[in-house]
Amino acid sequence: MRKLCFSLLFAASLFARINPFEPLDNNDRNDSTAFLPERLKEELINLPAGAKTLKEIKITHQESDGSISSTDRKIEKSIDWRSPLRVDQPSAAPSPRQTGVFTPIESFEGVDRIAFFVADDVMKLQTKDELIRHFLLPRPSRVALDFNSSIPLKPQTIKLDGGYFSQIELSFHETFYRAIVTLNGYYPYTIERVSEGYLLGLN
Repeated sequence: MRKLCFSLLFAASLFARINPFEPLDNNDRNDSTAFLPERLKEELINLPAGAKTLKEIKITHQESDGSISSTDRKIEKSIDWRSPLRVDQPSAAPSPRQTGVFTPIESFEGVDRIAFFVADDVMKLQTKDELIRHFLLPRPSRVALDFNSSIPLKPQTIKLDGGYFSQIELSFHETFYRAIVTLNGYYPYTIERVSEGYLLGLN
């Protein structure tokens, strides 16, 4: 009897959710920050006592593909060691998302209710269907977008050459269909509602 109860509990845990990638709560949210460090605001760097000249600055950073690189910059300026150096980064002015020239992506076979277009770091999803949730999936970095529809569609994948977006997958899950957009690195993203559908913008 105990073995039977355990088997039933195990089976229930396997089929409790339709999709293992679906987030635990169904509220629309941007989960991209879960896999990215906090954005730089201001860092103060204390100098050793007696320092008189700042000779060089070396910055080590991680690229969007995960590789590590360094940048060296000669300074040769006199400094006062009692005052710390300050490192900060003003926010860049956001680029207008709706003014780019979008290039259409190859159409999915037999799918006419959603179409995809790209302009640099922005993807337009042209559809009349409602976006019910979106979230980020890691390793590789992908944005999942779920649209409300009970009309089945055939699972398909389109590869993209170069740019910020490398692949789009479509799949159907009983009450919604999912578009998974694979990115070429880790980026915070935004979703914007427009008259033709939605804009997926990388920041």
